[in-house]
Amino acid sequence: MANLGRKPLPRLMSLEANYEQTGISVKSDLRYDLVCDYLKASPSYEAVIRKLAKQKSPYPLPKDFKAVAQVVSDFGPIYKMREADWWGKIGMRLYGISAPLPKVNVVGVLDSTKKQLTNKWVGVNSVVAELPLNLTLPQALKQLRKQLEGYGFSATLPKQVAPLYQLSNSKLRIDTLQNGLTALRLYKKDVPLWKIGNHLRLIPAQSFIESEANDILEADLADRKELLSIAASRLIRCAALVAENAARGRFPSNKGFSEAITTPYKRKAGRPTGTKKIK
Repeated sequence: MANLGRKPLPRLMSLEANYEQTGISVKSDLRYDLVCDYLKASPSYEAVIRKLAKQKSPYPLPKDFKAVAQVVSDFGPIYKMREADWWGKIGMRLYGISAPLPKVNVVGVLDSTKKQLTNKWVGVNSVVAELPLNLTLPQALKQLRKQLEGYGFSATLPKQVAPLYQLSNSKLRIDTLQNGLTALRLYKKDVPLWKIGNHLRLIPAQSFIESEANDILEADLADRKELLSIAASRLIRCAALVAENAARGRFPSNKGFSEAITTPYKRKAGRPTGTKKIK
């Protein structure tokens, strides 16, 4: 059967904030569009938000209740708002700073036709330097670096330019995060693991059109389902940890930790019932 290739994914909104327009600065990133969805997928987040609303929860309260409750308070009514509205009213203030994004900026060039430049302070202390163009670039940078050493640049972001929450320095890919959300949603609907893996085409060479399954040899079909089941199980385990980390304000991260509630997403992967491997 033909290789179906990777499943096309929905387009995400690249959310950001411009200081000149909003008084808040946030660098554009697609991952902001997934934050609320992962919070909603977290058993810890749901348990805490139901506890605060005096409702029963299908999940136990996390051991670090206060940490999750703080995120619930900070992120606001995510269930009652469209994500675009949530970003404009709440999200950008959590991930943004009340100043222009710190960045090196070239103001202009002084020459015989322009003998004066004006630079305005906009909330971030800056050094204004003069670099003669009759130096080579390595010469200019060497001299500049030596002179800048006396100005006490920050080793880390100062509090006034550090946002309340920051995206984690994670190697998780956008498609992994998107597929992970879909996998968690399908899992909650009791969809078999192999079907989740096949729906998402996690292993394109093993995926197949279900209506054509009868055209595949029984043993080959069983092997495909087993591999797809294992791939789905791994993805769900990763996404479950991303959701639990998000409930603690860490996103995106799939790092394991003792307080994570992942048991609702645990299901044994392997060969579907009733199939046998040919010896």
